[in-house]
Amino acid sequence: MERSIGRIWFPALLLLLLGLMIWSTELATLAAGVGLFVMGIGRLEEGFRAFSGGALERWLKWSTSGLWKSLLVGIVSTAAVQSSTLVTLLGIAFLSAGLINTLGGVGLTLGANLGTTSGAWLIALAGLKLNMAQLSMPMLAFGVFLARREEAGWRGGGLALLGIGLVFLGIDLMKTGFSGFEGAFDLARFAVDGWAGVFLFVLIGALATVIMQSSHATLVLTLAALAAGQVNYDNALALVIGANLGSTATALFAAIGSNNAGRRIAATHLIFNLVTAGGALLMLHPLVAAVEWLAQLAGLGSDEHMLKLAIFHTLYNVFGLALTLPWALLLVRLLERWLPDEPRPPEAEGLLSERSRAHGLYVNDSALVHADTALKVLGQELQHLAQLSRQVVGAAMYLPGNLAEMSTVQLHQAVRQPVPMELREDADALYEQHIKGVFADMVDFMSRLDVSLLPEQQHALLNTTMAARDLVTAVKAARHLQVNLRKHIDSPHPVLREAYSRLREQCGLLLLELRDWANHADSDAAYLLQDSDARAALFTSDFQRTLQQQLRNRELDGWQATSLLNDLNYLDRIRRHLLRGHAGLGQGVPVNDEERLEQAVNLA
Repeated sequence: MERSIGRIWFPALLLLLLGLMIWSTELATLAAGVGLFVMGIGRLEEGFRAFSGGALERWLKWSTSGLWKSLLVGIVSTAAVQSSTLVTLLGIAFLSAGLINTLGGVGLTLGANLGTTSGAWLIALAGLKLNMAQLSMPMLAFGVFLARREEAGWRGGGLALLGIGLVFLGIDLMKTGFSGFEGAFDLARFAVDGWAGVFLFVLIGALATVIMQSSHATLVLTLAALAAGQVNYDNALALVIGANLGSTATALFAAIGSNNAGRRIAATHLIFNLVTAGGALLMLHPLVAAVEWLAQLAGLGSDEHMLKLAIFHTLYNVFGLALTLPWALLLVRLLERWLPDEPRPPEAEGLLSERSRAHGLYVNDSALVHADTALKVLGQELQHLAQLSRQVVGAAMYLPGNLAEMSTVQLHQAVRQPVPMELREDADALYEQHIKGVFADMVDFMSRLDVSLLPEQQHALLNTTMAARDLVTAVKAARHLQVNLRKHIDSPHPVLREAYSRLREQCGLLLLELRDWANHADSDAAYLLQDSDARAALFTSDFQRTLQQQLRNRELDGWQATSLLNDLNYLDRIRRHLLRGHAGLGQGVPVNDEERLEQAVNLA
């Protein structure tokens, strides 16, 4: 029922808006101005990111180690890109990926709210007094031309120019649309006095921001309406409060697809705006009096309401900082208590986590906003998949659950003991239960990654993709090996039983070897890999030689020997693909690029 209603009201709303715009040319002009302004902000954000080569994101990531530093970064970054939404979303993404801490994220969010006041000053001082359409024309022309270039720098600069041009043109159309209302009807006649008017226009400002997903657009609309005399000054102040409240919607929407760490940013944004709005409404008359006092000090006339509105917007956010900053450290502790980090999978080998069943632990929608955060959570998820793959391979080979704590002598003895029936887990079920879902989440996440990647980021993404496929291939090889292992692990034939014990032991040694990879420096990687290859070659040669001798002695028949050779090949596939998969973890396992490319072609 709700879904059918949703399918009806949205087209009906579009038809209503279309009818209103056909009925009123001024309203159509105003709507076009809002659309161009919002589109321009989007192009400006995209262009700045491409033009700066990720400088904004790196600056945010590297400069949020303390409260005051992150506060300053939030102010300057928002003033530079004219979008507190972008800075807040990046903060959610970075915190969810573990690139910044909670204190830095809180400071970044608080600073972004103050930095957004720069847009009000820019528009109040020049935006509605200059011919913005004339200024936008060369920017649009050069922007469209440069944005078609393939080079990231030129394309980013073109998108930035295009964005600024669209913003300027949108402001001019909004100004034209509001000035055209004068001959038709006067919106100021609908002004509401008293607290009823305050709460009504706070609600209107919040709804406008939620619909347009831009507090900047609501602020420009308010300034344009104020300049055209279409809204009273007192009601415009309430619209500013509502615009700030409405800006929390975007952060809350982004938090839905984030983890608890990212949700702390959204919670900070919500708390700041609720506290500031509540405090400002309680202290509205003193704040307005302070605006008048500051206006007199600056020599402003009593009718210069646009500049007074900019003063109020700044004073409003400074007032909010004064209310929240003293409690910032307490807020951080409370947020970390209310929204704790999600439990991570157990580190011990052989403990397959029920919590990780069929789901990724790290990939989340908020990380898709930027390449660095996407690659970071993919790397974390790859670590998770590698750990699960080692555990599933060990379980498929019926290896002891406490393998990670065993010595090689203990492993040798353990694989020759009978395996209890309750420990004989089915490899197909383990794959479906613990591997397939995590891998599917990674593939789905990568398919939705729609941001520009630098060459080194593209290479990192390819390595992560291939490493994940290698890990899954290793698990699938273990599934095949388990088919014969299940048949012969209790075989009354001692030679056959000992052969499969040797295969299990060699797999256990491989898992112990991979456990120790992280404890070695990258400089030791080549030696370690050569040592692994050499030991695997010696085992293969000895296993085949022993098999041939047993065939000659009639201890095994040809059918049994063929099965053992096939399973030896599966064991080698497990080893090679697990090593390749761990190469993507940054644990110092070098992989030949030609070999990796050949595998990518085969999988394509």
